[in-house]
Amino acid sequence: MKLPPGATGFGTDSRQSKKDLQDLAAVCHHAARRTGGAVAELIPLGATPNFHTATITYPDDRIAVLRHGLLPWLALAKPTRPGQAPRDWLDRTELAEAIGEVSDLRILTRDELLQPLGRADLADLAAAEIKQIAYWRPTTVGDLLFNLWD
Repeated sequence: MKLPPGATGFGTDSRQSKKDLQDLAAVCHHAARRTGGAVAELIPLGATPNFHTATITYPDDRIAVLRHGLLPWLALAKPTRPGQAPRDWLDRTELAEAIGEVSDLRILTRDELLQPLGRADLADLAAAEIKQIAYWRPTTVGDLLFNLWD
């Protein structure tokens, strides 16, 4: 997988706006309605350094929808406690299809997120990002993309 500049959330001055959180909320509310769930929580960028989070609840499940802070990418994961990075990546076809009805955001697959970082193409990352990778030592693409680095 080729990772573009900004993948780590470092090396760039731009941050996504409040509008991106509102857009994520709208996308998740639509997807939740279509799949029989409800949006229970929205956590903005800042509480998590490089991603917004929405949690969709179902009678017997909870799914976190993560929106990267700089890239137009989403990931699905089991929700974690505050201050804990996502680890359990999910593929949920019905939810991904519902999101795709109203959004062009790319939904990363579990396989993409679990790809060992050693197999990812990091050539386009900024020097500041490479420095952060060396410091934090993520092992997978998901660890790099959705991190709690400060």
